[in-house]
Amino acid sequence: MTSQDAMDWFFDHGVRILGIIVALALVYLVFRVLFPRLLARVLSHPAVDMDFRRRVETLASAANWLVLAVLIVIGLLTVLPELGINIAAVLTGLGITGVALALGAQLLVRDLINGIFILLEDQFRKGDYIAVGNLQGIVEDLSLRRTVLRDWSGVLHSIPNSLIGTVSNYTRGAGGIYLTVRVAYGEDLERVRRIVDGVGDSLARDPVWAQHVVEPPRLAWVEAVDDQGVVLRVRGMARPGCQWELSGVLRQRLMEAFVREGVRVPFPSHVLAQDEDRKG
Repeated sequence: MTSQDAMDWFFDHGVRILGIIVALALVYLVFRVLFPRLLARVLSHPAVDMDFRRRVETLASAANWLVLAVLIVIGLLTVLPELGINIAAVLTGLGITGVALALGAQLLVRDLINGIFILLEDQFRKGDYIAVGNLQGIVEDLSLRRTVLRDWSGVLHSIPNSLIGTVSNYTRGAGGIYLTVRVAYGEDLERVRRIVDGVGDSLARDPVWAQHVVEPPRLAWVEAVDDQGVVLRVRGMARPGCQWELSGVLRQRLMEAFVREGVRVPFPSHVLAQDEDRKG
C-alpha cells in the first residue's frame, strides 16, 4: 500500500471511524457527568423518601452498565464494516470458536434476562440485606449481569444473576424483633411481663431509637418450661434493616432491668467430685 492509498483510506474510512469513537465517547461522558447530577438533584428533594431513593439508586447503577454495553455494541457494529470486516461472515467462519462464543453469549443473555426481571420485580435493591443460596449479605452493587454482596465478615461475593433463584430479603417491610429470655422457677410471670413491657415502652420513647421502632417489644408468650427454667418469647417490630441492632439494645436493657428488679435467671451449676482415695 502506497502512502497515497493510506491517505485515501484514512479520509474515506479512518476519519469516519475516529468520528464514531469520539461521538460514542462523548455520549458516554455526558451521561456519566450529567446523569449523576440530575439524579442527586431529584433525590435531594424533601418529598423523596428513603425507599424511593434506594430504588432509584439501584436502577441508576444498572442503567450505567446498560448504557456502556449498548454504546460498545453500536461501536462494534459501525466500526467493523469500516475496516472491511463482514461480521456475519466472521461469525459463520469461527467454527468451534463460534460455538464457544455462542455458549458464552447464552450465559450472558441468561444473566441479563434474570437481571432485568430482578429490577422490574423489585426483588431487592442496593443496601438490602438478602440471602441467596448459602450466602447472606448487604447488596453493594447490582447490574444487569451480576449482584455483589458483602457478608458480615467483610468478604465480597459476586454472583451472576443467572445463578440467583430463591431470594430472601430481610429488609423489605417491617423487621421482626424476636428474643427468648429465661427466668428461674418461682418468678412471678406477671411481674416479669410488666418489666419486659416497660423496657419495650422505654425503647419506643427513646429519642435515639424511637424512630426505628414500629411496634414496641412485648412479652408475647411462654414458649417452654424445661430443666433450666421458664423460657419466654419477646416480640416487637422494627423498621427494615434495624431489627438486629434493636434486638441487641433490647437484650442489654432487659438484662439490666432484671438485675435492677431482682429477677432471677437460671445459670448452670457445676458439681466438683473428688476421689477420696486421692486426698492428701
